[in-house]
Amino acid sequence: MCTRKSVTERLKIMENAGMISEKVAVFCTSAAGMILKEKGDADEEKLNMFITHLAMAADRMEKGNDNEIQISPDILEEVKKEEVYKCACSVQQQILQLTELEFTQTETDFLTVHICNVLMP
Repeated sequence: MCTRKSVTERLKIMENAGMISEKVAVFCTSAAGMILKEKGDADEEKLNMFITHLAMAADRMEKGNDNEIQISPDILEEVKKEEVYKCACSVQQQILQLTELEFTQTETDFLTVHICNVLMP
């Protein structure tokens, strides 16, 4: 099980290394809190993977970097069939409301896939 403290420590390391800004770290900490509120027993590895992707995506959006790799349409279609997909979309929208950063559709698709992975039993 993952805790907000372990996520915060991970984000602090990324911030101290200059990989993300303080603004991104605060946003991602809040996002982790939302995920843990939805699924308190979230798998640590899955949540850390999501938070790392979210932090790097937020950093790219903050810097205006649009060098993205598109998600496979086949993978996205498979994810849409998952029982947790609608919940994941709702959580993703709530998370993106926590920031002024504008995320591209490609990034929001990846975030939804990661959130589905965290929410799956």
